[in-house]
Amino acid sequence: MSRRKFTRAGILGGVSFAATSGIFFPKPSEAFILGFLLRALTSRNIFGGLIRYAAGRFRNGAIGPTQDELLAIQLAERDFIERRFTRDKTELARVPRSVFWGQQRQDAWGPNAGFGFVQKYQDTITTAKFTGPTMAGIYAASQILSNQKLSPSEVQEALFPVRTQVDSWCTWEGDSFPGTMTSRNVCYASYRTVLGEVTMRYDLIQPGIGGRGNVQVTVVAAGQPRRDIIVEVKFS
Repeated sequence: MSRRKFTRAGILGGVSFAATSGIFFPKPSEAFILGFLLRALTSRNIFGGLIRYAAGRFRNGAIGPTQDELLAIQLAERDFIERRFTRDKTELARVPRSVFWGQQRQDAWGPNAGFGFVQKYQDTITTAKFTGPTMAGIYAASQILSNQKLSPSEVQEALFPVRTQVDSWCTWEGDSFPGTMTSRNVCYASYRTVLGEVTMRYDLIQPGIGGRGNVQVTVVAAGQPRRDIIVEVKFS
């Protein structure tokens, strides 16, 4: 009744599991698992991957941000600084519909990369702000879509935000609550893209050095199979 294909590859790169099924759904869905070491998920590594897979261009090699975009970026910077994302800031990069950049803070188990994306919806310019687990999901999904021969413009139109309701300030310990020392071991993110929607859930599986967390990513893009991706992050 169903057909599944399994492939295996090592950590820090390849797809280790893939399955397709088109029997009970109007369109086929595809599932993947990728693994990363947390120490590799730095702002600069993620930034370089998005430049590669989504064909972003550095600011000095592309049209610079408009005045409205610069204002949105400056406002986002205040939020990053307030949350101590002040290390290893990247250059600004542009894709046709957005400007993005990254920076990070060092948490107990490793780097926590925070990224800002300029988004325009109905002539209103704002920013979406995502941190470690969400960016691990976007980074992994960009690799998968590129490996599936999507063009760079298709990758960014399937993954980059154009409308968000809430910024995701998730840490590797889970969701944090402003003004308290309380956290829980799970957090969520969702946003609209040019082609559809991306949703994520992060679960802390085992805390501490040597532990791990999982990010579940669902990418829905018009005319394409739904991608269900699990990103396994090891804290080492």
